[in-house]
Amino acid sequence: MDVEQYQFEEAQKAQKLIREAQAAQIRQRYGIVTKIVFYAIALGFLILSLIPIYLIISASFKTDLQIFAIPPIFFFTPTLDNYRVALTGGTSQLPFVINSLVASIGSTIIALVFGSMAAYGIARFNFKGKNDLAFWILSTRMAPPIAFVVPMFVLIKSVGLLDTWWALIIMYTGMNLSFAVWILRGFFLDIPPELEESALVDGYTRLQVFTRIALPLVKPALAAVAVFSLIFSWNEFLFALILTQHNAKTIPVGIQGFSNSMGIDWGPFMAVAFIAILPVMIFTFIMQRYLVRGLTFGAVK
Repeated sequence: MDVEQYQFEEAQKAQKLIREAQAAQIRQRYGIVTKIVFYAIALGFLILSLIPIYLIISASFKTDLQIFAIPPIFFFTPTLDNYRVALTGGTSQLPFVINSLVASIGSTIIALVFGSMAAYGIARFNFKGKNDLAFWILSTRMAPPIAFVVPMFVLIKSVGLLDTWWALIIMYTGMNLSFAVWILRGFFLDIPPELEESALVDGYTRLQVFTRIALPLVKPALAAVAVFSLIFSWNEFLFALILTQHNAKTIPVGIQGFSNSMGIDWGPFMAVAFIAILPVMIFTFIMQRYLVRGLTFGAVK
C-alpha cells in the first residue's frame, strides 16, 4: 500500500512538472509573438513617420517633371538646382534661416537662464503668494497667441522694435518661459534638499549651490526644455508674420515666397523645407542622450 501511494505521488509530481513545462513553453511562445507584433507595429509607425521626410528630401533633388511623374520615380539623378534657387538670387532663403537661428537660439538661452532661476526659487524658497505666482506663470501659456498678438504688435511698434530680432526674441522668450519654469520646477523639487544644505554648511553661497549643485543635477531637464523651446521658436509662424516685414523675417514666413498666383514652385519649396528641418534634427540628435532622461526624470518616485 505504501508503494502504491508513493508511485501515485510520484506520478502526480511528474504530471505537475509536465504541466509547468508546457505552461512555460506557452508563455515563451506568447512572449516571442508579443515581441514580434510590438516591433512590427513600431516599425510600421517608424515607416509612416519617415515617409513625409523621405518625400521632402527626394523632391528637393528632383526636377519638376520628376516630382510630378506618374508612376513616382524612385531612382533618379539628383540635381542641386532647387537648392541653388532657394539659397541664391532674389528668392534666397539664407537670410531667413539666419533670422530663425538668431531668434530661436537667443530666446531658448534666455528662457533657460531666467526659467531655471525662477523655477529654483519657486521650488526651494517659501514666500507669500508662492503658489499664486506659480499659477500665474502657468496661466500665461493658457491663452492662445492670437489673443495678444495685436496688443503686442502695438507695444513693440511703439518702442521701435518692429521687424527686429529683439521683437521675436522677446515674444518667443515669453512663450517659452512659462514652459521652462514649470518643467524645471518639478526637477528641482526632486533634488534632495540635504545635498544643498551640506554645500551651504561647507561654505557655499546660495548662488554657488544653484550653479554647482542644482544645475548639474538637472542637465537632462535643461536639455528637454532646450529642445522643445527651440522647436517652438523655430516653427512659430504667427508672431513672425505679424511682427516682421523683411529684415527679421524667419524661414516659416519666408518659405511663402515660393507660392504665388501661378502655383507653388515645388522643387525649391521642398529644398527650403529640408533646410528648415535640418537644424532641429541635428540639435535633437546631439541632445538625444539627455532628452529621454529629461522626459522621464522624476516620473518614478
